[in-house]
Amino acid sequence: MVYLLPTVSTLICLIILYGLPRIWTYQRRQKAARDRGCLPAPCALQRDPVFGLDFAFQLLRALRNNHRNLSLKALFGVHGHTFQVKTWRRNKIFTVEPKNLQSILATDFASWGIQPLRLFPFEPFVGKGIMCSDGTFWEHSRALIKPTFARTQIADLHLSEFEPLVQRLVESIPGDGSTVDLQPLFARLALDSSTEFLFGESVGSLSSDAVSTEVQQFLDAYNYGQMIIGRRFQLPHWNILTWDRRFWKSCRVAQAFVDRYITRARLDLSGTTTRKADAERYTLVYELLRRTKDVKDVRNQLLNIFLPAHEALGVALTNVFFQLARNPTVYTRLRKEIHDAGGDQAPWTFERLKSLRYLQNVISETFRLNPTIGTTIRIALHDTILPIGGGSPESKAPIYINKGDIVTVSLYALHRRKDLFGEDANTFRPERWETLRPPQWSYMPFSGGPRVCLGQNLALTEVAYSLVRILQAFKTIENRDPVIDFVEVYKLTTDSKNGAKVAFTAG
Repeated sequence: MVYLLPTVSTLICLIILYGLPRIWTYQRRQKAARDRGCLPAPCALQRDPVFGLDFAFQLLRALRNNHRNLSLKALFGVHGHTFQVKTWRRNKIFTVEPKNLQSILATDFASWGIQPLRLFPFEPFVGKGIMCSDGTFWEHSRALIKPTFARTQIADLHLSEFEPLVQRLVESIPGDGSTVDLQPLFARLALDSSTEFLFGESVGSLSSDAVSTEVQQFLDAYNYGQMIIGRRFQLPHWNILTWDRRFWKSCRVAQAFVDRYITRARLDLSGTTTRKADAERYTLVYELLRRTKDVKDVRNQLLNIFLPAHEALGVALTNVFFQLARNPTVYTRLRKEIHDAGGDQAPWTFERLKSLRYLQNVISETFRLNPTIGTTIRIALHDTILPIGGGSPESKAPIYINKGDIVTVSLYALHRRKDLFGEDANTFRPERWETLRPPQWSYMPFSGGPRVCLGQNLALTEVAYSLVRILQAFKTIENRDPVIDFVEVYKLTTDSKNGAKVAFTAG
């Protein structure tokens, strides 16, 4: 019995050291919640309220069966616009309330972060940069990149390099009524455009059927790395669970590919090569090297930008033509608007493209129904409050959020709320935007607040310009996909599993 005394004493000490602080924290939080009128969000039905494994498996099944966004939307239909799932470590809140988005993304921005969620999955591949950091490092990254995107002429400057890429795209599309899947062609356009924009030289994937060995190695490394990043998101943050020699090799290949462009750009800027950096031409690698001499930082920022830039254009164009093929009257009206605007009588600039109201409505409606990023996630960096969603689904009480709680915002479900976008919110109808003025923070295709996408004007300009050129080249469009509904496949973006299979008539 005497021998047990040290063990009992140790247990008591552990209880005091670890138990009492947790009890005190719990009581402090309960009091703070009561003082501020907070109520817990409604709970989703769970068989496992301790670890939340049943809910996790439910979402994983939805992911595997290609209806992740639809499953989340259905859950909001059952539990209301905000609900929670309890696990042993933290609460997970799901919301489509605009007031909560405003708080998370803007008015209470400092209380929320992404680094604890994203740094582990992203860092081996793209390094620490704007996509996966918080605090002072995120501020440094944004300050490094923002000035170049803020240039008012950036979209028009980029169009001069974008035009020949789109022409190659149009030449690759048959106009004899034969079936073509536009998705891989749009992916090539996005690749050529993003490499031109970032590195000053397109990889030329639209120019020929085969790219160089070096480029193909980079693409293979990038695609595989992106897939493993998604896996690292889903699993606990232990490298041993995602240890994969091919992944780590992919990281080295991708980084070495970018390093070669950086080395070339440094030589250009130093004047040691015959090639010069054009002051009137926008190339991100040159702009970054003018602002910092840290080559690793430049590489990380370029890879962080390449990640969304490479995906956004291809996914957006695929989704637009997926809808146009099923709505040929919209296609006809778009062609008329472009013709009535004078066609090529004047250059297609950023402002001129914006003036095509129906074109902009088609783009807005596509981003509403099929946002490129279906969900966005934040983690509470310290205790805070969400302004609405506590209590019953009809309640307007705030919710007390503990440090470490995670909030998932479903942009897909938000954009389909019938009380915000009409009873036909699940229908593609660009005409709604002629009178629709959605409430602030209810339409969020490019996020909002300090983390709003810096390249949104550039992306929208590329989409609009591509649409104009394709519609000018082809008189009619016909759907050739036997599956009418949109079937999602989730990577870091939400893509169309069946692509965009169409037939065009030239004219």
